[in-house]
Amino acid sequence: MAAGLLRRLRDTPLPRVARFALVGATGVVVNSGVLWLLREGAGFPLAAASAVAIETALWNNFLLNDAWTFHKEHHRRPWWTRALAFHVTAATAAVLNLGLLLLLVAWPGLNYLIANLIAIGVAASLNYGLNALWTWRPPAPRPRTMSPPAPPGGRKIVVVPTFNESQNVERLIDAVLEQGPSYEVLIVDDASPDGTGALVKARAEREPRVHLLSRAGKLGLGTAYVDGFREAISLGAELIIQMDCDLSHDPAALPELAEAAARADVVIGSRYVAGGKTSGWPWYRRLVSEGMSLACRALLGVPVHDVTGGFKCWRRRVLEALPLDEVRSRGFAFQIEMNYLCWREGYSIAEVPVNFVNRQYGRSKMSLAIGLEMAALLWRLALGTPSLR
Repeated sequence: MAAGLLRRLRDTPLPRVARFALVGATGVVVNSGVLWLLREGAGFPLAAASAVAIETALWNNFLLNDAWTFHKEHHRRPWWTRALAFHVTAATAAVLNLGLLLLLVAWPGLNYLIANLIAIGVAASLNYGLNALWTWRPPAPRPRTMSPPAPPGGRKIVVVPTFNESQNVERLIDAVLEQGPSYEVLIVDDASPDGTGALVKARAEREPRVHLLSRAGKLGLGTAYVDGFREAISLGAELIIQMDCDLSHDPAALPELAEAAARADVVIGSRYVAGGKTSGWPWYRRLVSEGMSLACRALLGVPVHDVTGGFKCWRRRVLEALPLDEVRSRGFAFQIEMNYLCWREGYSIAEVPVNFVNRQYGRSKMSLAIGLEMAALLWRLALGTPSLR
């Protein structure tokens, strides 16, 4: 009967965070009930009764979360280490709760009840995050068997999203086509007001290795890449390479990325591996970029040093297999999400060093909103469902 009830509860369509919150509510009930029984029924001293009640509630919460909230995880550590980690996170959240409560009462002068509610909310969020990322963190994905390398003469299509890049687009096209007859360019233009699309269209009429995919308006970097990937696949590309139009990515590095694709499913032109560098960047921009890569490795486990880099070479079969319809990022966070999806699905990722040069013409698309989107995506992936299937 208990097993049947547990199965029905597991099938309940509730997100993990809601389950975690419900378990926490049962812990409050257990804590209060045990405290009352020991204090009033057994005559325990208050301190002893409170300690037993807290420990009982912790075990109640751990067992319910282990069997219900996180039951789909493939545990990579034995139950007793999960129990110990759960106790540590609970103690951390309790210390934060108390410290924040005292701070809010002493400094802004909030009413202690309001301050307590704020402190509980912050501590509960931290408690859930730590448990999702540490106590029940899933194991690393099992690598897939690599497919044979693409034929040396296979078509390589470079996908380049553009918006107001008339000063750069023809320079980029020339530099890509110089890399050899197997290289082609697919420009995905979002109705640039400066005439970028018209320039590419005229070039495509003269050069069969240049392609244009025109879109109705500025629909976001992520959707531009997804549409470009699908168009490149329909054109018969064996390798699909993505890069920026602002010449920050050196087209002379294209053969190196393509060569590395013989031993990896995805190749990243990396600024942050040995030999890679950035030129013309202020220190704070590099700090933000490297900090985001470090956070992705720590929170998501993705073994990539340049997680926000947009210079990548994809094998055709990877893009055909990934659920591109489920990619939700519209801006630069797209780079993080795609790296995460590839890693979770077991595809191999390699990094080769490149020199990233700050743009010389036009304006950067980076903004505060893009940074916030990256941070939001990072936590959504870290706290959400860890596997696509």
